[in-house]
Amino acid sequence: MSLLFRHFRRSAGLLAPALVAALLCVAPRVSAQVDQAVYDQGEKLFKANCGSCHKPDKDMTGPAVKGARERWEGKGDLHLWIKDSQAYIKSGNAHAKQLFEEHNKIVMPPQAVSTEEIDAILYYADNFAPAGAKKPTEPTAAVPAEEPSSNWEWLVITGLLLLVVLLSLGGVRTQLANAVREKQGLPAEPVLGTWGRIKAWAVRNKGWASVAVLLIVVWMLVLLWNFLFNIGVYGGDKVAHYKPSQPIAFDHSLHAGKDNLAINCQYCHSGAEKSRHAGIPSANVCMNCHQAVSEGTKTGTEEIAKIYAATGWDPTAMKYTGEQKPIVWNKVHNLPDHVYFNHSQHVAVGKIECQECHGPVDTKMDQVEQWSPLTMAWCLDCHNTREVKVAGSENGYYKEIHRRLATTPMGQKELRKYLEDEKITVRELGGFECAKCHY
Repeated sequence: MSLLFRHFRRSAGLLAPALVAALLCVAPRVSAQVDQAVYDQGEKLFKANCGSCHKPDKDMTGPAVKGARERWEGKGDLHLWIKDSQAYIKSGNAHAKQLFEEHNKIVMPPQAVSTEEIDAILYYADNFAPAGAKKPTEPTAAVPAEEPSSNWEWLVITGLLLLVVLLSLGGVRTQLANAVREKQGLPAEPVLGTWGRIKAWAVRNKGWASVAVLLIVVWMLVLLWNFLFNIGVYGGDKVAHYKPSQPIAFDHSLHAGKDNLAINCQYCHSGAEKSRHAGIPSANVCMNCHQAVSEGTKTGTEEIAKIYAATGWDPTAMKYTGEQKPIVWNKVHNLPDHVYFNHSQHVAVGKIECQECHGPVDTKMDQVEQWSPLTMAWCLDCHNTREVKVAGSENGYYKEIHRRLATTPMGQKELRKYLEDEKITVRELGGFECAKCHY
């Protein structure tokens, strides 16, 4: 037992750092929650009462609301000014009169809001972030939350523990064998290193050694197979997303985000609903807005100036010069040439939101990237589970399918089969046929 303990302690000492590192990987992680009740209330009130004339962080028809407390400090009562600016001007307050003059004598109508609601609006504006992130400054206490560890982490720990035991038992066996040899008057066995002991074990246990070698070869072949399958595949959970640089920094989350400009995707990508290709919008589409908007919230005038150069727009003279320079965009989503994909079929008929395939372009993509892998397996998985609204559809193709299923004996038999899971999927309507995507 003393020999076993001594060798176990020696092996454990060597592997202790690895075990500690592995245990840290699966330790419970703590995440913090932030109470945003006041912020959310202020945002709702701001959009309902102030949003038509004010922006939280920049001047519009009226001044920016952010920092209003500091600007009014010692100059008057901000709450009275917001509730009834006309009456407050008539009261003779100098700062109120100055604001009235600075903003073209535009009178802010009386606001039916309480003092507490005004405080919530100011709190929202003071904590407003241009990208729409909500950042209240008074977080509540952190709430511990355990995240489940993955299976591979526990496999690593189990493997390390087994390795400790095997090393200890191997050392004990050598010591006991040498003790027996010494008693018999034989020389001690030579001291073998790790690889020497593995080789000696394999010689003694050829059958098990063959099985171990076979398992290692199969495992390596599986790794090679998976590696080859991921060549040229971007997006998804297993590989890095393809995110090429672009000649102009276009922020999708700013333009399409619900908390920002909330521009509909099809305003720029109009082909998505009407044709096979969604299309890259021309610079003239950009100019519909940027004739009037010459400065971005993050990049200032630098990136918008590139649009002006491409279209030949002179912002000073407010006219086109006729000198145009095409924008060379880098393609992000690229299917193989032998694959047919129709955007309108999915958008107009299937009613699929852009984010289902392209990811959270409206919330997380300041630079667009390939979010989904766009592999055949990924498409087939969607076709296998996606429900098709055949009954009551306004689409002529689906109306005809429903008529045939509902009025013919063969169709009724097929319909009963389809509806065993209470829905009709794309697969059941031929969504797994090769000619749907390859012809």
